[in-house]
Amino acid sequence: MRRVLRIPAIMLWLTILWVALWGDVSWGNVLGGMAIAGAVVASARLDPASLRPTYFHPLWALAYVATVAWQLVQSNLRLAWEILTPTERTHTAIVAVEVRGGSDAVINLVANSITLTPGTITVDVRRRDAAAPGADHPEGAELEREPRDDGALEGDPPDVEALGGASIATLYVHSLFADDVEQVRRDVLSLAALAMRAFGSDADARRARDDAEHHEPDVVRGAP
Repeated sequence: MRRVLRIPAIMLWLTILWVALWGDVSWGNVLGGMAIAGAVVASARLDPASLRPTYFHPLWALAYVATVAWQLVQSNLRLAWEILTPTERTHTAIVAVEVRGGSDAVINLVANSITLTPGTITVDVRRRDAAAPGADHPEGAELEREPRDDGALEGDPPDVEALGGASIATLYVHSLFADDVEQVRRDVLSLAALAMRAFGSDADARRARDDAEHHEPDVVRGAP
């Protein structure tokens, strides 16, 4: 996207979000959203990184919006059923998911989409360079994770090697229904792959798609 179109695009996106939050497409909400978007853009300090070229693939963007909307419906129904029925079926856990590549804007989009879905919330996002896989843990140390009382596992996923120089964003996702931790990771990776196809470069999209399709469960090492 050309730099001259960046600010109008930001205002358009903020307006769409405002109307979506109100849940009613009306002239009042549209004009109110434009006013709020203008105030946000005017008060924000947009550095060169914020105005750098971005990617937008309309068909994949529509697919992303449709996917998030469907997940909202599913999550609301599941949460409503959990509230209305006496049986306790929640298995809460914080799951760390590593996403390769992608701009800060795309990672924030994925994180906010997760938070928007009932039953899940992104509690933290951390970035590191793939060239330093041991940044979060001592070099050569093996990551060991202890089982929680509810059966989920705590801690970061294992170190990643040979990532082709792409930065890594680790999303820490709290889930109410984490009885299958790896399924939570697969869902997040699939959503990230779709976001990369819609708003990322071709290289980022390929990496994210490969990660989602070839994701393998973490190997958990027991205590010595």
